[in-house]
Amino acid sequence: MEELMQIAKKYTDTDYGEEDINGEIYQKYSLETEKGRTFYETIEDAVLLQVLKDKAEEFGRSPSQKEIFWVWRDYIKERFQKWPYALKAAGLGKSAGKGGKALVKVREEQEEYKNLVQKVREKAKDLCRIPHPKDLPEVSRELAKYARSWGQVIQDAGIDEEFFQSYAVYKVENLEPEYEQDLEIVKAMAEKLHRAPFMQEFPEEFREELIERCGSYRNTLYQIGLKPVKKRHPFQTTSMGKEEGKPHQRDPRHCYYRVVNCDAQTKEDLSVLYEIWKETGTLPQKKQIEPELRKRLQQSCGSWANALYQLEDEIGKE
Repeated sequence: MEELMQIAKKYTDTDYGEEDINGEIYQKYSLETEKGRTFYETIEDAVLLQVLKDKAEEFGRSPSQKEIFWVWRDYIKERFQKWPYALKAAGLGKSAGKGGKALVKVREEQEEYKNLVQKVREKAKDLCRIPHPKDLPEVSRELAKYARSWGQVIQDAGIDEEFFQSYAVYKVENLEPEYEQDLEIVKAMAEKLHRAPFMQEFPEEFREELIERCGSYRNTLYQIGLKPVKKRHPFQTTSMGKEEGKPHQRDPRHCYYRVVNCDAQTKEDLSVLYEIWKETGTLPQKKQIEPELRKRLQQSCGSWANALYQLEDEIGKE
């Protein structure tokens, strides 16, 4: 490792030795040789990213491919597939080379993005749900400079099920009898639908009273051990900076949800999937499953994706 670093520093020609297939550098470090491939596989991502960071510090901007010694260049491209992916992983701007954005400007923008994303996290805590751009119109317009979609923002903000379990749900103490009865109605609806009901499936006055008492619809469901139905890819196509947007789709076929009140056959079918996962370490593909079993699971769970979602808790315990 140290030798390669010294070689990379020594030669100003970043292509030096790349074409000399009999030369020492090529034989020891090229991905085309057994010795080079073996050496490459010992190198951690952090080492490759540090090469990029060091050059960025030296240039004051993101380095282009031709500005990195060819061995490191090949290793980085092999590991990260595309140069912009590697720059992003290193926390650098994707605009590289002499015309690229100054490093100090990249860091200013990264800090601004981080602060904006934190505002989205805080809004999610307040709402106890994933915010829509219309919930933060000014923040959304600023975020449009940095993110491709609102879904990317939500992902970068870490707003997922674990987030809501930490910040959005709690046990409501000393619930009055009338609210306990209302929760029993919600529970009965879930057992009938075999999933948590959508909020809009209840009369407005009924749900608003429960939400006011429990703090949110998510927390209302939490009182009876349920989680809201969620879209598989929330807001991936939602434009940034839009105060208006399409209403949430409420088709369970495009969502993940826990199947409530599973029958014995469904439990048995799910156990088959779980055993396959235990044996292979990967979730089973449709083609691996006997057609009748697959059809039953798709019917009882709403979709194949949601059938696999039922395994999440068990897998998490392993």
